[in-house]
Amino acid sequence: MIDRRSLLTAGGLAGLAALAGCSGQDGAGQPENDAEAKQLRFAWWGHEEMNRTTREALELYHQQKDLVTLTPENASWDDFWDRMATQIAGRNGPDCFQMSNQMIVDYAERGALLDLEPYIGEEIDLAGWDENLRGYGIIDDARAGVPISTDAFMIMYDVTVIEKLKITMPEASWTWDDLAARSAEIKEAGGGELWGMSDGSGKYELLEPWVRGRGKSFYAFDADPVTLGFERDDLGDFLQWWADRRAEGACVPPDVAAEDDGHETSALVTGKAPIYFTTSSELLGVRALTEHPCQAMPVPDQAGGEKKANFVRPNLFMSAWTGTKYPRECARFLNFWINDPGAVDVIGASRGVPPSPKSAERLATKVEPADVRSPFEYVELIRELGSPMDGLTPKSGRDVYNLLQRTAEGVRFGQTSVPQAVEAFFTEAASLLSS
Repeated sequence: MIDRRSLLTAGGLAGLAALAGCSGQDGAGQPENDAEAKQLRFAWWGHEEMNRTTREALELYHQQKDLVTLTPENASWDDFWDRMATQIAGRNGPDCFQMSNQMIVDYAERGALLDLEPYIGEEIDLAGWDENLRGYGIIDDARAGVPISTDAFMIMYDVTVIEKLKITMPEASWTWDDLAARSAEIKEAGGGELWGMSDGSGKYELLEPWVRGRGKSFYAFDADPVTLGFERDDLGDFLQWWADRRAEGACVPPDVAAEDDGHETSALVTGKAPIYFTTSSELLGVRALTEHPCQAMPVPDQAGGEKKANFVRPNLFMSAWTGTKYPRECARFLNFWINDPGAVDVIGASRGVPPSPKSAERLATKVEPADVRSPFEYVELIRELGSPMDGLTPKSGRDVYNLLQRTAEGVRFGQTSVPQAVEAFFTEAASLLSS
């Protein structure tokens, strides 16, 4: 079996590029007979709520256009990319599919994604969109995908536990010093039964805001090839900050952190620590797992920082395979997904906040008022507090995120020192990004 790691590296990607490139946008410009039946395939990954809403949306599209059938192809995250790599290499890719912000550059640069720009305006309506958001998905002068949801990095805390401990949390803006102080207070007030927060030392969702607060970016996008956009001291200070929190008991110890392999086993859900780190697209899913209400908070800014830490990002795109026979129908389905009122109602916030202002407003009006922020309120807060996104994850960027996880784990378990870990990280990251 061709797995994602082997295919999406050196030789494997070269093969994928050759196969995708020779298609020459196979279906683009070809006439499509709307009077004949069309059989398309739509692929995605996701949790159960995403699976349910996707299948309902596919059925709704068929109800509106009875000659068009979209066959669903669902998989877990890892299986999705294994299957996608195999299918595209075999020239049997799904017609259209959900695409990750961590992978779209990789696939676009290899020629696997249809240029959707010719369909903007007539088939795909982006009127009223934020200009920054509208431009995401344009890679090498071609529109490799259109955002179908937005989110932001986020901190959640268990409101009931925090109030019981008589801890006062900031309303919105705060700093890393504030987070350290609150976590230590939770540990002390918990009487030995709680830690303050989960261990986020391996999360790029926290390291990126950390370096942004220092006026930098995770990647230097203007470099060729792309390089890391921060310095060794930035990563060293970040890893040391977490080591200090573990030492004082404000952060869960390594053995507890090792048990956290998903929301269900997180320290928040298991009741071991009330502060947790995720993204706002996961907000409703995590809340469904907890007994208590959970508030959404921005990631801390640096005290006196040169740049706002937080930003709104397109977390998911819809793309089409360059070899599809039905590029125009793919574009129509994409437009249905982001603009059709019935589709917007069905999909809801299962993937995050819709990028279309009209669609987002439609869903926001359906949310019952509550004492905790909805996904829509949180994203709007980040728009007010934050600054624009630096750029999409570059080719091999996902591998760098995985490297950060391994690096943090080595420090966490005392297998390496912070200085050694930093040096090794920079060496391997440079190799990954240049390959």
